[in-house]
Amino acid sequence: MEKRKEESWFDKDALEKIVVNLLSNAMKYTPKDGDITFNSVIENNTLLLRVKNTGVGFTKSELENIFMRFYQTDAQNEGTGIGLALVKELVELHKGTINVDSESKEWVCFSVSLPIDENSFKDEEFINAAANITSSYKVPLMEESEVIDDEFEASHKPILLIVEDNNDVRSLLKQNFESDYNILTAENGQIGIDLAIERVPDIIISDIMMPVKDGVFLTKTLKNNELTSHIPIILLTAKAGDKNELEGIEIGADDYLTKPFSSKILKAKVSNLIAIRHKLQSRYSQEIVLTPKDIAVTNLEEQFLNKVQQVLETKLIESSFNVENFSKAVGMSRMQLHRKIKALTGLSASEFVRSQRLKLAAQLLKTSDINISQVGYSVGFNDHSYFAKCFKDTYKCTPTEYAKKHESS
Repeated sequence: MEKRKEESWFDKDALEKIVVNLLSNAMKYTPKDGDITFNSVIENNTLLLRVKNTGVGFTKSELENIFMRFYQTDAQNEGTGIGLALVKELVELHKGTINVDSESKEWVCFSVSLPIDENSFKDEEFINAAANITSSYKVPLMEESEVIDDEFEASHKPILLIVEDNNDVRSLLKQNFESDYNILTAENGQIGIDLAIERVPDIIISDIMMPVKDGVFLTKTLKNNELTSHIPIILLTAKAGDKNELEGIEIGADDYLTKPFSSKILKAKVSNLIAIRHKLQSRYSQEIVLTPKDIAVTNLEEQFLNKVQQVLETKLIESSFNVENFSKAVGMSRMQLHRKIKALTGLSASEFVRSQRLKLAAQLLKTSDINISQVGYSVGFNDHSYFAKCFKDTYKCTPTEYAKKHESS
């Protein structure tokens, strides 16, 4: 056979998943002693794939809906339809087309056409493909429960926890959100609870019906935990009016969506809940002294803020007080405290401590006769120059200028 010398341009992970899903679908629906054929050929800078299997085939109505997410060909079919829906999305992202043809009760054939020449893609798509080659469209061999914290924090993207027992649905949700969110995934409610407590994500999407612990139990557990009570939770339900859905809302779920759902609607719900949290962050961070009864959303948040306030009242002015002391005082790990404080104020734990010291300094400059050179030391700064720099960065003037502005007030 003559060796081909032409270059082909394609996304390896996308192509692999397209082929695996089509073959898996064929094997699933081919009866005993049936036949499956797979053909591939390159013609005119286009890769042509063809997967055909014998079996019951599809009716005209089924062919029209076969690529719809969660579509089931009949009531006894336990499949979700996610595999074929994902194949179609991947094919279209690869600038290709997919068609299906069938003879009812005899055979079904999927035909895929993918361009593989460089001119079919934009320059920025090559850049994006290179940057995301290890994540985009890849089917994970194991759940990503361990992610380096610095990678998440450096990206400044919200953390989204997806809790879903179906591999295809979980993969599809991850694909839909990974460009705008850092993603954590869990295959059942108990793993989801453990990850939420450990990592304190910004928002959670959870299925209701899952093994080990379901979405209702997950919601109840996290909404009754001081560490995670603030996290918005969206529940995915099998059908409207499901009793578990109603129970989930009653125990604190922030929203729900019925399957099959629109990706655009789900993204809008996630975005809206994140925006609400940002508004609350702004309100918390504006407080000179935290006043939980005025601004807490839940009793557990009020309880947490009261604890924080008590710690600050006794420890803030000590120059040795740091995040490690802070986390021990409130009974959390440094990561948990960082995520909780950031969720409430938009600041890291160390930024929050510094901001509280600066706010206390501003209060002293307005109401006290203390020597200005001593203000920084009195609120816990052990270096006057650093205090003056931080103060000017925050209030856009020096401590002396700030005090003069408020002499008559």
